[in-house]
Amino acid sequence: MTEDERRVTDEGNPAKPTGHYGARMLRRMNESHADVTDWALDYLDFDSSDNVLDVGCGGGATLRRISCRMGEGCGRVTGVDYSEVSCEESRLYNAPEIESGRIRVVQASVESLPFDDATFDLVTTVESFYFWPNPRENLAEVRRVLKRGGRFLLVADVYGRPGLSEEVLANVEKYHLNVPTLDEFRELFSAAGFSECDVHTKEGTDWVCVEGVA
Repeated sequence: MTEDERRVTDEGNPAKPTGHYGARMLRRMNESHADVTDWALDYLDFDSSDNVLDVGCGGGATLRRISCRMGEGCGRVTGVDYSEVSCEESRLYNAPEIESGRIRVVQASVESLPFDDATFDLVTTVESFYFWPNPRENLAEVRRVLKRGGRFLLVADVYGRPGLSEEVLANVEKYHLNVPTLDEFRELFSAAGFSECDVHTKEGTDWVCVEGVA
């Protein structure tokens, strides 16, 4: 990272983006997270009638990707984020789809999602699990809003394993990131009430994609 990129990240606050630097960081993340997001979304089958939730929607790029994959139909994509700046950026990024009613953005925390039980067919989260305050309880909250048989997809570009670079380890410590091992992911999903859990990694990367079935 350049000195300017470091400043944007540090002052923007990855855990809860704020201010001018937070907005810049989110726009950068819309681009830098593209490859890992597309790789992971390939594990899901989208239907044009699906009701989908993206937790920690950040700069809004994942919302648009999901909407495009759903195609034309009566489905809807909802983004939630507890950062006001993230919600603003997501709304700007998806303005036409929001105007049409295809996408909506709600400011809320994964600790208490403002939706009824069994609301969504699919739930995703991309690069946000690192910052969830109580992973097991928060995963159970995600499970609550999923319909029976619905799927949850957790996407991250680093997980706990031997051989992580010094730079990655430094960032994990600096930003207090949750980076479970693959076995720990399976244990967390089971404890949160998911009936199935499949874990995928991509050779040559630190990427992980965890699928849970409600």
